[in-house]
Amino acid sequence: MSSLPLTRLYMENLDVRVTAVGYNQVWTDWRELDYTPDYNKFYLICDGEGWLKIGDSEYHPAPGQWFLMPQGVKQSFSYTSGTRFTKYWCHFTARVGERNLFDLLQVPDFIEAKNDGEAARLFRALFEYRSLSSISAPLLVKSAMLQLIAYYLEHAVAAQPTLRPAALAEPLQQVIAHIQSNYHRNLTIEELAEQAHLHPNYFIRVFKRQFGTSPIQYVNKKRLEETKLLLVTSNLLLSEIGDRVGISDISYLSRLFKASTGFSPTAYRVTFGSR
Repeated sequence: MSSLPLTRLYMENLDVRVTAVGYNQVWTDWRELDYTPDYNKFYLICDGEGWLKIGDSEYHPAPGQWFLMPQGVKQSFSYTSGTRFTKYWCHFTARVGERNLFDLLQVPDFIEAKNDGEAARLFRALFEYRSLSSISAPLLVKSAMLQLIAYYLEHAVAAQPTLRPAALAEPLQQVIAHIQSNYHRNLTIEELAEQAHLHPNYFIRVFKRQFGTSPIQYVNKKRLEETKLLLVTSNLLLSEIGDRVGISDISYLSRLFKASTGFSPTAYRVTFGSR
């Protein structure tokens, strides 16, 4: 199956926390070897020279390069000689359920951001929001961090990021594929758990730990996405749409739809349907 459904699921359930942020020139004693942080790091190199090691890969970053140093990966850094690094940097966590985002997505260690003022602007916004004392400051910080992650992912690959192979990736991909093909039926936890070859109770815990949402919530999200599409692209009655998406109880579908979108199905069609 395409990795897109899983990738979108990760993005929808991503939770970020910023623990530190800054812009400065490093000191000559800027050095640490073979340590494994419990947070992710972004470095946007603005000037200078230095050395990084991420896992088994070594780099001598150049100005305009933006590095990701992921949580849980052994790494090192050091000043070398010449002009010291000047860089924007931040420490952050990015979790989907209990998993680090960058354990789930295969992305490169760095991207090129040369001659792109947008990258520096995003870091400056994060830096400025962290210094605010207003009630909305934490929301602004999260928003800025999400924009940084989005920028990195969009520029890291030509298409959507691909999934990093993991012990549970293949069976859970089978579950997502099964949902994509069979959401219009009355799917049960037992049926989905069988796709992953797991006990139903354990399957629910694994699914939520991996994706940050329950299997039934994911099934309903898929059904509501299809309901929205059919409302704006067809003249089908709501009862017909309900039959197509697997929710034949129209009252329940209407309640679920309004709770998710803030619109009744009729109001959604009137507001967003083609004219």
